[in-house]
Amino acid sequence: MPQHQDGSHQSVPPPKPRNTLHALTSAALVLPGLLIAPGHAAGTDRINFQYSRYQEGERNLFGVPQSLKPITADVLHGSGNLSLTDRTKFSFGYTQDTWSGATPITISPLVANGNRPILSNTEAGVVVVGASPIINSSVYLDRDLNPIQRDPQGGQLQGKDSRSVMVMSSASPETRHQANFGLSHERNEAAINIGGGFSRERDYKSSYGNIGGRLDFNQKLTSVKFGGGYTHSEIGAILDPDASPYITKTAFSQQITSRGGSGNIAR
Repeated sequence: MPQHQDGSHQSVPPPKPRNTLHALTSAALVLPGLLIAPGHAAGTDRINFQYSRYQEGERNLFGVPQSLKPITADVLHGSGNLSLTDRTKFSFGYTQDTWSGATPITISPLVANGNRPILSNTEAGVVVVGASPIINSSVYLDRDLNPIQRDPQGGQLQGKDSRSVMVMSSASPETRHQANFGLSHERNEAAINIGGGFSRERDYKSSYGNIGGRLDFNQKLTSVKFGGGYTHSEIGAILDPDASPYITKTAFSQQITSRGGSGNIAR
């Protein structure tokens, strides 16, 4: 109680209830865990969509005509995360990609004639109609292992030619579809997650599934996690006869069945 110079005392009125409540509320909000975050900060739901295109330029085949178009790929992708309840979340994704074009299968010295012209007899004479990726000529090297160019007419060896070229092979258009999903649920002392998906192409099929979780003990001082998954794939491809000489087939040679000039893989 304040005291005046003459010794008298003056009483001070108590604080208004509204001011007292405001002070106590402000102090409580400072305590950890009691400060309420804005509503939009807690939301994690979202859906995304994306389209992309990839295209390569023309390959330099050093004068050999190339009628095949360069590699192109168009990709569509969508994904999302949704809250089914406060403790249950659902996620999904879908991808579709389509690609085609001339695919490089190897790189060889230019003198190996890897993209040699394919000739055809016409009324106007012999003309070049394309390029073959098959290498069946010998490559001569000098003592520094540089390729040596040969005269295409007489076959005499000339100077070194260290240029390299991509050996091309055609690829038919192909579309792949892939989808996946995930579901998670959390409890106070446990959590579980399950997921799965598949991928489909004309010559390839794959699917998978997984499950995982967590158990908490001893007031969450001890946690046990578990998980498992399963994958299944099937391949039914036809090997390009032009590209076959460059593919090592030792690991799956018994799974190839010959079909004329090509090979069929079933796995």
